Amino acid sequence: MVSGLLDELLPGLDLDRLVVEITEHAEIPDYALLHRALDPLREDGLQLAVDDAGAGYASFRHILQLRPDLIKVDISLVRDIDTDLAQQALVDSLLTFADRSGAVLLAEGVERQGELDELARLGVPLVQGFLLGRPTLAALPRQARLPADAG
Repeated sequence: MVSGLLDELLPGLDLDRLVVEITEHAEIPDYALLHRALDPLREDGLQLAVDDAGAGYASFRHILQLRPDLIKVDISLVRDIDTDLAQQALVDSLLTFADRSGAVLLAEGVERQGELDELARLGVPLVQGFLLGRPTLAALPRQARLPADAG
């Protein structure tokens, strides 16, 4: 789980511009070990995000243990949020948690204007999805590319 690959990829990069995402589905057997590896990088500006929040059974424990800078709400909680009061309440609760814990909430998978309008009404500060733009490839410096056998 903690392979040291980040140490090989990050030298010379501006850590203030990087976010490491850990999916909510990732099993982390030793949070203390992960913190020992990431904390020095986070002190130098690297941010940590929990992806797919709300999609798995361990979501809240995962978020509490990781103490992320960014919490990315899974598309399953965003799709049709404009018509589902329970989803609205849960995202509103996540927004309160993020605010109180020093994280920022980002809603993934915004595909309709109604969803965007509801997320704005709730006060979700960041959104992403096909409504706003298609994903594009970014040119990475050579040292930032993963080796072919790392995936």
